Amino acid sequence: MPVDLKGNWTDADIAKLIGSVTDDRDWRLEVDADGIANLSNKTANPTGAEYDETLHCFLETWMQGTDFVGPSAAGDKVLVGKIAKALRENYPVVKAEKFVYVDL
Repeated sequence: MPVDLKGNWTDADIAKLIGSVTDDRDWRLEVDADGIANLSNKTANPTGAEYDETLHCFLETWMQGTDFVGPSAAGDKVLVGKIAKALRENYPVVKAEKFVYVDL
């Protein structure tokens, strides 16, 4: 359930994105060079600095079992709001660096 940050999107869209997967592996929210925000399975597809350079920006990896993805995370309005705010502040222009720190 990718979210196109170039269009009109809401916190509800971010909630749908983080609720679209289960908390059974490591996930990372990434924004590609075209402005598409999506979750990347880091358990099956670990990446390195070379891959990260192809992205517009990315958030920290959410380790399995930490409840940052899945239905309960999608229902946490504070969590969803912080993620949405970080995306709005860093797209289309990244504020500092590709790694976007969100104080969750």
